[in-house]
Amino acid sequence: MYHMRVLNCHDLGKVLSMPEVVDCVEDAYRLFSAREAGLWPVIFHEFEPGVRDMDIKSGYLEGAGLFGLKIVGYSADNPVKLNAPALSGLVMVMSIETGQPLGLVDGMTVTNLRTGAAGAIGAKWLARKNSRKVLILGAGAQGRAQCEGLMAVMPDLESVTFSSRHTETARACVEELTPRYGSVKLDHVDWENIAEPASNSDIIVTCTPARKGFLRKEWIQPGTHINAIGADMTLKQEIDPQLVAAASLFVDSQEQTLHHGECHHAYEQGLISEEDVTEIGSVILGQADGRNSSEEITMFDATGMALQDIITANLALNRAAKKGLGSVVTM
Repeated sequence: MYHMRVLNCHDLGKVLSMPEVVDCVEDAYRLFSAREAGLWPVIFHEFEPGVRDMDIKSGYLEGAGLFGLKIVGYSADNPVKLNAPALSGLVMVMSIETGQPLGLVDGMTVTNLRTGAAGAIGAKWLARKNSRKVLILGAGAQGRAQCEGLMAVMPDLESVTFSSRHTETARACVEELTPRYGSVKLDHVDWENIAEPASNSDIIVTCTPARKGFLRKEWIQPGTHINAIGADMTLKQEIDPQLVAAASLFVDSQEQTLHHGECHHAYEQGLISEEDVTEIGSVILGQADGRNSSEEITMFDATGMALQDIITANLALNRAAKKGLGSVVTM
């Protein structure tokens, strides 16, 4: 027999904070680029293209003694039919030493936090230190998480502008977050008018389910940093390949990104090569340069790795055990 702790979204809210998750995800990137962690192939299946799908991401962190997986399901009509999120999932954490499960946690809470942390790390290491203006394209749960992540690591921010294909979504996001970030001006702009704020922003975040690039090269000014978050599968795309080719490129996993990240569209068109892509973990380790000048356009392509979920979920399980939170199941 063994014991396994199970945590729901409410439990996770009591044991995780964005700054701590940023530290966790940095550790995952560091271990991955130091070859003390690895990924297994992503499993993806569409039950109904663009409407219903699933994916399984898995990996191991020998440097942390952990392995595990995250399984996610997507059903686009859940919000209307069930008044439930379109995305749901679970993260399983296992011990390398014993081979036993350590816990099972709500996957969406972990996903939102670790992806917001990934964006924070991209900006922390690659954006200009005096960045003031942010444009977030996407105003759902991930738009909120990206805002939270940036607020945690960029203390000089003055304004954050949101946009969504559905104006009401962006407006609701701004209304919700304004009381939380009173010292920073929050606003929204209609989707058809994003060119102007894109040309005036220090940091741009794309976090939509788009399947065709919408962020254009001609809009982007020298010195801009871009966090490309939404394109985590082959069919997804948010950024003009010409813009990708014009930027200094940093990624979570070189192999994964060139096969199904934002970079892969430019890679398949022959606009970039493997040598043009640097893992963010190498920058954190001091093995590679990050931004080299205030005029450089930088881009962080975060496809998402199970390592982020596993290490974040493990932190939550350890914290929950100390506080007596969650349910303990005997197997």
